[in-house]
Amino acid sequence: MKNYTIDEWITLEYPQTFEYLEEETFVSFYSTEENAIGTLQLSIYESEADELTPFEAAEQEIESLVEEFGIELLTPVETRRNSTKEALLSVEGRDEEGLLKIYAFSDGLRLVLMTYLAERETLELEDVERIVGSLKWI
Repeated sequence: MKNYTIDEWITLEYPQTFEYLEEETFVSFYSTEENAIGTLQLSIYESEADELTPFEAAEQEIESLVEEFGIELLTPVETRRNSTKEALLSVEGRDEEGLLKIYAFSDGLRLVLMTYLAERETLELEDVERIVGSLKWI
């Protein structure tokens, strides 16, 4: 696994077979394997919601994204982590481009929004889940 740190805010681990591309407002992680089809995009920013718990901030971000882009949800929102210091939520949906996994990670003040988009479900999703599971606040 390789390590990636964003602006002294978060750190994560990603597989040796993945690379990343930094854009102005997000970072894309993608597999270099021959049959790779998906991309995990990650954005990090200060939360605009005052006085919300980490869970509420993450939940609000997912709801806002789903509503704004009219995403058809395939699963209910799943709580991956939830404490007074951080929350990690996820949901699976579908849009016109294919399978969409949405993840929101918050400490109440900061928020990481991640989306994984692929034409269909692949084994690549296991690597994406490991990346998401490795997220830590610095």
